[in-house]
Amino acid sequence: LVVIDECIAAFLSKTGLSLKVIQDSLQSTPLKAALSAAQSSEPGAMADQSSQEARPEDILVAILRVLQTTALFSTSVSILEANLHSSIATLKAEWREKASSIHVWFTLFPGQREAHEDKLESFEGGATSLLPTTEKSLKDFCGAAEQLVLDYMMIKVKESLQGLGESKLWSRSEEKDKTFDLPSFSVFPSKHVTNLGEYLLIVPQQFEVLDDLDELNSRRIKIKESEGGEEGSQESNSFAAEWITRIVEEASKLYIRDILRIPRLSENGCSQLQADIDYLCNILQALFVPVPLTLKTIASNLSLKSDEIAKGKSKPKECDASTWDRIVRMRLDK
Repeated sequence: LVVIDECIAAFLSKTGLSLKVIQDSLQSTPLKAALSAAQSSEPGAMADQSSQEARPEDILVAILRVLQTTALFSTSVSILEANLHSSIATLKAEWREKASSIHVWFTLFPGQREAHEDKLESFEGGATSLLPTTEKSLKDFCGAAEQLVLDYMMIKVKESLQGLGESKLWSRSEEKDKTFDLPSFSVFPSKHVTNLGEYLLIVPQQFEVLDDLDELNSRRIKIKESEGGEEGSQESNSFAAEWITRIVEEASKLYIRDILRIPRLSENGCSQLQADIDYLCNILQALFVPVPLTLKTIASNLSLKSDEIAKGKSKPKECDASTWDRIVRMRLDK
């Protein structure tokens, strides 16, 4: 067990270092800039342009396969440890039988019985990990792989949200023409949120390149069942569905972060932001991702008129207090 534990842990540590190098390279060199430089280096080479444009998809497939391999390896280690615990339980049963051949070993090597009995007692029941070093290394390895995927998938999100906080959309003030009583037209979502929404809608398609997901999903279900959990639906145990939700939630966090950096919100800015948030909430619902409480809080605040905010209308019970106060300051800042 010690040899197996140390060998698996050493493999995971070395592989984790490779993932760290890839992650650092993604953070230091923006992908779009690298691809633009590559495409502009040979403007006349039309044959090479198609292969260069395929690079992002190739990188995406490779990174998603890293994630898939990590999940498969993690489930394999869990199954291995479960089998080891089962073997120890069988050995414990044989231990109690006086006629078992294992007692011949203790006759030949006196003093071993007590030491082995203590170890079996500590391993019995599955409370103690049989591969403690592997468990720690696997946790670090999975964390590095998952962070690599999130960092890569957020490149397009950050590109879509670039300049959102500094946009003049939020502070513009247009006087209504009182000469003619013209109707008010609906505000359309801004390019920041539409670009973000269009990207999030294609995230499920990006996971379609992965194969063997049925095998991975079945392994995850078996592990949950062995741990005493409910079987649940196939969708709730789906590897792809879980990661689509994580990516969309991470993108929502970045969007909310940039919203809270807006210095001031005019009446027109409130209308624009409300249209943007309504659009994004529809995208989240289409992807079966719950709307974050912070986003609901912002939407609730924007639904109030400015005079209601100025009079200090109390915030709803179910809201994020700090977010509510921040939006109030943005709206009252003249």
